[in-house]
Amino acid sequence: GWLFDATKLVNPLFALLDPETAHRLAISAAARGFIPREKRPDPSILEVEVWGQKFSNPLGLAAGYDKNAEAVESLLGLGFSFIEVGSVTPIPQEGTQKPCIFRIPLE
Repeated sequence: GWLFDATKLVNPLFALLDPETAHRLAISAAARGFIPREKRPDPSILEVEVWGQKFSNPLGLAAGYDKNAEAVESLLGLGFSFIEVGSVTPIPQEGTQKPCIFRIPLE
């Protein structure tokens, strides 16, 4: 489909950018709805229950990717059944010193 074709173009372009910039652009694109949604429902065999909470599949996105909860709906549309946002604090904090995002080279 067109999603696969788009990633063939976008991924190499993002690889030319430093990881922090690529991350910011990805969040910005997702926040603006440029990320296509997965339209098929999850097969029921993937459903899981954790502490009384039901999830459509076991795949979640950990805290730190969408720190300010800007792109939750788009990220859920990629197929994650839950997304942890933040960290959430009562007052803004400085955060981790840059660079904190890096790429692991292929072997």
